[in-house]
Amino acid sequence: MILNTSIQGAVSPVSQYASVKNTNTVADVSNQSTQASATAVKHTWDSFRDDVESDPVFAREMAEAITFIPNKMTVNLNEAPPLTDPVAHKKWADQSVEFDRIAEQVTEQRIALFNRMKGEGASDADIYNEMIAFNKTLPMDYQAKAGMLSVNEYA
Repeated sequence: MILNTSIQGAVSPVSQYASVKNTNTVADVSNQSTQASATAVKHTWDSFRDDVESDPVFAREMAEAITFIPNKMTVNLNEAPPLTDPVAHKKWADQSVEFDRIAEQVTEQRIALFNRMKGEGASDADIYNEMIAFNKTLPMDYQAKAGMLSVNEYA
């Protein structure tokens, strides 16, 4: 599987924060929840929103975690080629190397957004919510490979 991710295609963190900053966050969050349930896709970080909103210490920890911990490519070891085929195994392993290169760029964008928002006095809960919004702008194949999504099997 080839990662079809162009980091330039993601929304600029500067313009995204400006647009979210000028809107009603509560309306945006409920709209995102509706969209997520409508498509049966939920972001893994969404499950922490209530705790982030109610606990400032947890909000700080989670804002830093979602910002500074780089994404890693999730792999299904059942899809790995046999170790007896070194060419195929190297090609399979190189997918993770390419993903890490792109994930590094994504992490740099998140850190820039985090620093900008901190400098503007945004709360940790606001930063956390903005990082989720940023993640949702990333190409869907990136989100899936990073394990950001969970799909409701009953939807």
